[in-house]
Amino acid sequence: MSSTSFSARVKQIIGENFDQSISLYQAFEDKHRFFSALTIKLAEYIGINHEASVLDVGCGYGLSAKALNERFGCRVVGVDLSPKMIAAGKTLYDLPGIQLVVGDGEKLSDAIGSQSFDYVLYNASIFLFPDVERTIRASYQSLCKGGKIGFSFYPQVVGQKNEDLLDVAFGILGRRPPKFRVITTYTKAAAALRQCYGNIRHHQWERPLDIEFLQDFFSIPAQSASLFPGLEFEARRRLVRRLFEALDGYSNIGRIIWRMAEATRQC
Repeated sequence: MSSTSFSARVKQIIGENFDQSISLYQAFEDKHRFFSALTIKLAEYIGINHEASVLDVGCGYGLSAKALNERFGCRVVGVDLSPKMIAAGKTLYDLPGIQLVVGDGEKLSDAIGSQSFDYVLYNASIFLFPDVERTIRASYQSLCKGGKIGFSFYPQVVGQKNEDLLDVAFGILGRRPPKFRVITTYTKAAAALRQCYGNIRHHQWERPLDIEFLQDFFSIPAQSASLFPGLEFEARRRLVRRLFEALDGYSNIGRIIWRMAEATRQC
């Protein structure tokens, strides 16, 4: 399979998974208020200015855009590959200062034209891009001089000695861990950022291990597919419950780490 065909197939699968995820994402957010908090945390780390213009790449149905608009008064343009996500967002968050459009984050100019922004954010989306170098280059072109780019990444679940507790849980369950949990690794995403922007800064947001949170998070179709690819959703959801139940003994010592990175356009 050519790289072009592979990329197209990956995007198709990602789109289908997210199309199935809208109501469960909303239920998850209503219960945990997590994605709004993750957005605000990333914005605070990079020092986002009030009333700034923001391009939100991989915006889903606009949770991040809403959080940025309400907390900082930002004008946000959100781009996402899933037409159903965008349609849902336009219904839920029909607010002044928020514009959601269908588009490929690796071809941003097709979606946003020649617009430029003070910030570009990838809130829990950068790891889904087959060609991370391409989307980073595209976002660079959409940033004003002195503008900042930032991303938050797929969670790490670690123990007291920084052991990977997802691998531990798969071992307890007697199952082989997935070969790839993400399309693009943090190392690769950070390297693409450094190549395009020069120096970058890293941040970490740590939270205590919360079994119920992880079960709810990874029960979302788009997330369960990263742990149990190739299975139907109901089978994945049952396995997710069992997987994190296996970590009950780590509740007092485990951590969930959300890694973040930022860079500034110098010229």
